[in-house]
Amino acid sequence: MQEPSAAALDAIAARAVAAAGDPTSATTVLFLLRHYLASGSDEAREALGIALAHALDRAADEPSIIERAAWLALFVEATAIADDDRVAAAAQTLAASLSSGWPAADGLRDGLASVDACLHASTVVDSADLVPNAVDELERIVGGAYRPGEGLLERASAQAGSAAHVRAALTLLTAFEYTGRLPYSMLAEELMQITRRRLADEAEFVTCCHAARALCRLAALHDAADYRAAAIVASDADYRGDAARLLQLQAPHVDAAPLADAALYGVALRELLSLR
Repeated sequence: MQEPSAAALDAIAARAVAAAGDPTSATTVLFLLRHYLASGSDEAREALGIALAHALDRAADEPSIIERAAWLALFVEATAIADDDRVAAAAQTLAASLSSGWPAADGLRDGLASVDACLHASTVVDSADLVPNAVDELERIVGGAYRPGEGLLERASAQAGSAAHVRAALTLLTAFEYTGRLPYSMLAEELMQITRRRLADEAEFVTCCHAARALCRLAALHDAADYRAAAIVASDADYRGDAARLLQLQAPHVDAAPLADAALYGVALRELLSLR
């Protein structure tokens, strides 16, 4: 199967630039940020500034924990280039808001999303407790849901869906990045091994894009000789190829997808292309 084309990025960028003045999603602004960093486009830079200004007005009032976590992750990345103290201040406020909700009532959804975002935020938020508390929440959620060989179970003892498995894998990979604890990345790989067998059948656009991002991160780990020497890995895995196949399956649907979903595809595609 042919790999997804980088040309799709320009089409998504055109949509994101055109929508920069309207209320938009954190994923769309994240795509704009990364597109600007990769391309240096003046048009993307101007649109990014407008979109970030709208984001600062909107994020604090976002009722959804998933969306607040997405805004936090965006602001963390934006602090590297934003000449505006409000971006770091917004990250501080969102991290405090999200972490105050632990233990999360819906751990496999809200809890994992907030933990992932807060772990990323530890690089810009002045809090010695943020990473330890996030790790505690992660272990509470995963420890209660994980069953060896079966993956994650919902409260009713039924296997959790692909979206929950992918979200857990992404959060575990982030926890590995910030703690260096190999069991986190190895469990992430196990969860993706369980999930990848179902993704082609389920073929849900957003979940497949998130899964491609997780597979790209696993591929990057497998590319590192020191990681392969230290961790127990699936030796026959081709995570880069798996990610490419998932995105190729979704490619025909990008133009018709809502902008936020198309932007997520663009983020995943750029991460895949960066593995070359």
